[in-house]
Formats: sequence, C-alpha cells, structure tokens
Amino acid sequence: MITTVPAFGQNNVEATATTPTTYPLNISAKPLAAAIADLGASSGWRILYTIQLAPDIRSQPLHGNYTVAQALGQLLAGTGITYRITGPKAALLIDPSQSRAGPVPSGDGVQLDTIVVDAARSDNTTGSGYQGTPDWVYQRPAAVSVISREAIESSPTRNARDLLDNVAGVYANRSAAQNPGISVNIRGLQDQDRIATMIDGARQNFQRSGHGATQRTYVDTAFLRQIDVEKSTKSGVGSAGALGGLVNFRTFIADDLIKPGNQYGGVVNATTGTNAYNFDGSTAAAVRVSERFSVLGGVSYKNIGAYDIGKNGTIGGGTTAYDGNVFLFSGQEVFSTILKAEALTTEDVKITIGWLHNDSRYNTGNYDNTIARGGILKSSEQVANDTFTSALDWNPGNDIVDLKAKLYYNHLKNDTVSDGAVALTGPSNFVFSTLGGSVENTSRFETGIGALALNYGLEAFTDDGKTTLQRGFLGPNGVDYSSLLTGGTPSGNRDVVSGFGSATLKPAEWVTLTGGIRYDWHHLYGKTTVIGDPQYDQIGVRIIKAAVAPFCNRRGCSLGSAAVTEPIYGPAYYTPYDVDIDKSGGAWLPSFTVAFQPVEWLQPFAKYSKSYRPPTVMESFLNGGHDANEINGYAPNPFLRPERGDTYEAGFNVLANGILTERDAIRFKAVGFYREITDYISFGYILNPAVNTRQYDSFVNLDGITRMKGVEIEANYDARFFYIGGTVTRIDTDFADSFTTPSGRNMPINAGRGAAVIFEQPKLRVTLDAGIRLLDEKLTLGTRIVDVSKTVPALGSLRSGYEMSGYRVYDIYGSYSFDETTKLRFAVNNVTDLAYAPAVGANFYAAPGRTATVSLNYKF
Repeated sequence: MITTVPAFGQNNVEATATTPTTYPLNISAKPLAAAIADLGASSGWRILYTIQLAPDIRSQPLHGNYTVAQALGQLLAGTGITYRITGPKAALLIDPSQSRAGPVPSGDGVQLDTIVVDAARSDNTTGSGYQGTPDWVYQRPAAVSVISREAIESSPTRNARDLLDNVAGVYANRSAAQNPGISVNIRGLQDQDRIATMIDGARQNFQRSGHGATQRTYVDTAFLRQIDVEKSTKSGVGSAGALGGLVNFRTFIADDLIKPGNQYGGVVNATTGTNAYNFDGSTAAAVRVSERFSVLGGVSYKNIGAYDIGKNGTIGGGTTAYDGNVFLFSGQEVFSTILKAEALTTEDVKITIGWLHNDSRYNTGNYDNTIARGGILKSSEQVANDTFTSALDWNPGNDIVDLKAKLYYNHLKNDTVSDGAVALTGPSNFVFSTLGGSVENTSRFETGIGALALNYGLEAFTDDGKTTLQRGFLGPNGVDYSSLLTGGTPSGNRDVVSGFGSATLKPAEWVTLTGGIRYDWHHLYGKTTVIGDPQYDQIGVRIIKAAVAPFCNRRGCSLGSAAVTEPIYGPAYYTPYDVDIDKSGGAWLPSFTVAFQPVEWLQPFAKYSKSYRPPTVMESFLNGGHDANEINGYAPNPFLRPERGDTYEAGFNVLANGILTERDAIRFKAVGFYREITDYISFGYILNPAVNTRQYDSFVNLDGITRMKGVEIEANYDARFFYIGGTVTRIDTDFADSFTTPSGRNMPINAGRGAAVIFEQPKLRVTLDAGIRLLDEKLTLGTRIVDVSKTVPALGSLRSGYEMSGYRVYDIYGSYSFDETTKLRFAVNNVTDLAYAPAVGANFYAAPGRTATVSLNYKF
C-alpha cells in the first residue's frame, strides 16, 4: 500500500547500518522485492522504496549472519540499485535512473512518499496502473496487460471470464453462455489453441465443438493472484503452437498470504447478492513450517442460480433460451481446491509443486417448440479439471545461470447426460489431457557494446484426447454405432516441441534491442473412422403382377398381366472406414523488438513476430455427425496445413510520478498492430479419400489472407484522493472468405456448406473507470462505464444469430477498510437494468440484469 512516512536526516545515521549488530539470514535468490521484504521482516528494519522493482530483477542469495549494510550490499549487487540510510533502522532504496525523490533533506519530519515493502506485493501484482495494474507493465516494450489481484477482489463475478471484459483488445466469448468454460478472444483470434491458455503455466487445451466457441478453460476466481495477457507471441516459454498470444491464470503463492515477520497467514472471502447470486465463498491459508518450507491450501464454493436478464430494451435474438425473464440454465455450482508446497532444497534451489482442482456442475439446453420434440431440452454437465504443476528455480548467484524448469499435467473430464428429449441419449464422456514442460536459462554478460542477456530453452507438450459416447445409437439394422460416433470432439494425439533463443542488448542506456528465434515442430497421429453411405443387402425377391400388352383371340381382347419380381432389401447398414493420420511439420519463427527511452518517463517501441499454429486434435480427427440422428456428416482432413501469422506492432509506454502533486502517478500504454494470417482454418467440406462417394463437412484451409489491424490504449491517472482510467479498443478484421473444394473450385464459405460462424470483435469498445478515496483512503467509491459498438460477423451460415446491437453498461462499486485485515466491498452491476447481449457472443444469450453484491474480505 502507498503511505506517507517521515524521512529522517542522515546525520550520523549511516552508522546504524554498519554497527556490529548482525542478523541470521536465510534468503534465497528471488525477485528483489521479495528478498527486501524478507530482510525487513528478519531484521526489523523499515526498508522503503519509491522506485518500481520489476519482477525480473533478482537478488543474490544470503545465508549466514550479516549487518543490514552487508545484507543490502549483497542483495543489490549487480542490480544498479543503491540504498540510503534515512533514520534509525530505516533505509530507502534508490535507482539513479528512476528516482525522482532527489536527496533526502536533513532534519526530522520531512515527508517522503514511499511504497512500503509488503509481502502481498513482493511479486509486483499491484501497482498504479489501470485497475491496479503493476507498474512493470508500463516498462515492458510489448503489448501486455495484467488483471491484478486488486481488480479481481474489487469485481465480484459470476465467472472468471467476466474479468477479461475491460482489458484492451481482449474479450471472453459468450456464444456458449450456459457453459462456464472460458474461451479468450484476443484481437479477433480465439479457439483451437490460437490463444495459448494456461493455469500457472500449464496448458489448458480442451476443446468441445458446438455452434459457438470451442475452447474450454475451467478456473475459479477464488485463488487467482493475477491474470497475465500477451497479445502476440514471443521467443520464450508459453508461445509454442500459438498463433496470437497467451493468457496465464496465476494462482496464490505463500508470500501472498503470509505477512512479513509472520509464520502463517490467510484470507477468507464471502460474497452474496441479488439476481440469483446466491453465494461465493473461499478460504486459503499458508504456513511457513520452517525457513525453507511452506505449504498453502484453500477451498472455495460457488452457487449461482439462473439469472434475470435486463428489463429495459430488447436483445433482438430468439426466445427459446428464456423462461419469462429468466435465462434458462445460466446458473452453476463450482467447488474448487488448491494445494501448494514451496521448498528451498539448497541455498540456491527452490522447488514448488501445486494441484488445482475445479469441479463445475451446470446444465445446458433450451425450449424446442417443434411438434416432434416440444418442451425443455436439457443436458446435465459435470467438468472435473485437475492441473498439477511443479517448478524448479536455480540461481546460484552468478551471471551465467538463472534456470527455471516446469513440468505439468492437466486432465479434464466432461461428463454429459441428456434428459431423453434429444435424439441421442445416455452418458457421453469427453476426456482430454496435456502433459508438458519447459526449461529455460538466462545468462548475462558485459560486452564492449553494452549489457547482453541471453535467454534460451526448450518447451514441449503432448495432447491426448479420448472421447467415449455411450448414447445407444442404433441404426435401422439394429447395430449400435455409438463406438464410432465421437462427433466434433474426437480422439487423437498431438505433440508440439519448441526450441527458442533470444538476445537482449543495451548498446546505450536509452536503447534496448531484442532479437529472437524459435523452431516449432508438431506431430499429429492416431486413427479415426469415417462412415460411408448407407448400403443394403438383398434378402429376397417379391413377385408382383405387372400389366402387359392386351391379349386378343377370337373371343375378344382383355388386359393381360404377367408375374415379375423385384428385390427385397434389408435394413440400411453403414460401413466404417479407418483413417490413419500421421503427419508432422515445423517452422522457424523469428521476432525482433527495438525500444527507446529518450526521456525517463517515455518508452517508444516496435516489434515484429512470426507465429505458427498446427492443427488441433479436433480439427484433424473430426468425424461422426451433428449431435443428432446422423453418423456420417463429418470426416477428418489429414491434409490440413498449419496457420501462419505475421504481426507488426508499434507503441509507447508512459510511466511518471509527481506530475501535478507530490503523490500522483500516470500510467499509459498505447499499441497499434497489423496482422496477416495465411491458411486460416475454418469449416468447409472435403471428399475423403477412403470414401469417394460423398462430400463430408470438415475443417479446411481458407484461401487468401486474413487481416486484422487495430489500436489498443490503456491509461490511468491516480492522485490518491481520486483516480480515473480506462481502455480503448479499435479493431478492423477482414477474414479470408473462401476455400478450394475437392474438385478444385473456389467456394465462398457463405454458400452451401461452410463455416457456421467466424467470430469477430466489435469495431470499438471504450471503458472508463473513475473513483474517489475518502476517510484517509479507508473508503473508496467508484463507477465504471463500458460502451461497445455493434457486432456483425461477416462470415458463416449461422452468423445472423451472432449479430449484436451496441450497448452501454453502467456499474458502481466501493469498499470500506475497517482496519488492515477487514474490508467490505459492494457493487451494483448493470445499474440501468439494460437488456443486452455481450459482444463476441450470441444474440439469444443475454447478460444478467441489475445485480447487487456485497463481499467481506478478512486477512489473518
């Protein structure tokens, strides 16, 4: 938290740090802010700083007895940061290139704005940016955004996807709004791993097909400390197999819960509200068992009912999803747990292991007013998502080794049971698992042309999909074809391996050059099935009387007839054809960034990156039919080509303090981008080589180039007693709109068979967030306005269902801190009770109407 404390004069105070008083210290190499917090807790010193400590600045290890001067000297070695003693047991960190405080005046009682070292901020999860965005975001020359813990706690949500709505360039798709799974859209790209989505660095690659979004990530807000968003790929961990960026949902670590100097700590949250916001509660605690070992655990439960949509205005979609004003099946019940352990195995090696479990239960369905199937159609869904992570950090305190390694396993099982009203009934099990890991090292050198940092390593993962449908589908001949029916969520395997390296050079203090290269390789393999056209066996003949030419004799003429036969066929049967897929490929992917810092507060930059996305298991092994009485509608396409992207970005950062007052801060990031994608994959049709008698719906590569361009702005001004910030997203998209048919003809995807819908972002979204802090900043009152233009997807046979009108939504929120441990939060979302369908969704799925919530947060 930001406070104002007295800075004492320096007369004879330097001696207080160099006196023979020593302290037993056991501090491993870690982010500098965390190490400073540990030193303050162990020594009782108040160590302050007005500068921003970026998370990549790491300390040297400390093990033994040290004076504070010795400890600070070793912790700060090689960082360029120095310190100044400001009073008895008080010190101030100084970075000559950033500090605006100037020399500390002598004498008592001089006021100096400082940031108190706080374990909750030891990894820079909160800062002076938009909605608490940490300051390092405005120091990094890239299109990155962060959703801070402050923003997460201040905005009670029905689903974690709601947190993404105010990030520039980012939307959460809501075309499958009854499903709590998250599909992130960045700059118009979503689904099929185009955006790498992770929990603590573990890939969440589950896909399930439908008319809407296919990507599914299941995570609750209870244990989230931060959400990191990269809007383009990079030469480093996280970008393997991705086309347009990444999102990493990061969960608690022990330092988030344990205050400096304490052995244990925790947090309790409870939220309830109107409009079926029944209950959302969680608790998490951490214990430092010893100086080298800590454990963390937590549990959460959420019960949200089906909500009322707004009463003012119309959404323009169909009514089959509503019962009066209630959005059918828009509730969910979620149970989550977290368990982590952190251990210093040696003086310079840290190991972290974790397990995050999410159990989500919900229903999907709608009204069907057809004569054949009237009433409500419902499917009961359960998702069990388990993410296991392990990490090793080794920093022996030299410039050559700063090694990080990760190993993870994600397993997701989606069980579905239809209520019998639909054509196919019985349980269906969609199972998807991903095993992966990475290792990277950073080496730093001083060269004749400037400081050089090399980052290099390897990243790999393997996807394994296993779908079992036990719906008892019987063909007309009585044969059960369920085992051949995996629909659009098929079984199959995919491996992705990526080697990378990058070099960052500072030939001058105001210039930073970064060049990187990675090689991505993939392997798709497995067996799937294509069902041929129906065939019939002749089981007999039928004798019939057929008319013949009249027969005449001397008695006269009469109509003649003769006995003829026709074949009798048995029930239709279908012949399965096995399709083996074994395909691999790779690509070299360069990137380059140049950043300047002509003045202390301004950083212009430019970046180019090439990306590569191999087809997913779903795209490659698609088979079966639509979720109805059909088994031969879809077929795999073994000949899919990977998507390839070229992204150009230019922007600038502004980070300045003390503009109008001694305590204010301005943070600003603006980025313009242009992206070209070749071989974009969408829905079309093919002739499968195994069955040449019919065309099948399948994924295909679109002809031509898909183009996306836009501008993203994120800004915040914070004067402590008031703040104002916001984001602007402006985007234009031009998707390739045709594919080549098996006969070689160019076919527009809106004609005949083709894409159901290709989601596009609205052209413009503006958010504004402003508030005041009263009563010595104990009370915060704020308001948020979100204005979104209309959404009109240009392509797809079902696109009319995904056209949404523009809307403007007003929220109010606030909080009151009773003390350092207890805070009450309150909010009213959609104050005007507007009826609207959220952007990048479906116009038959409306957002919640007016909803008031109250939350209590207690830290111990």
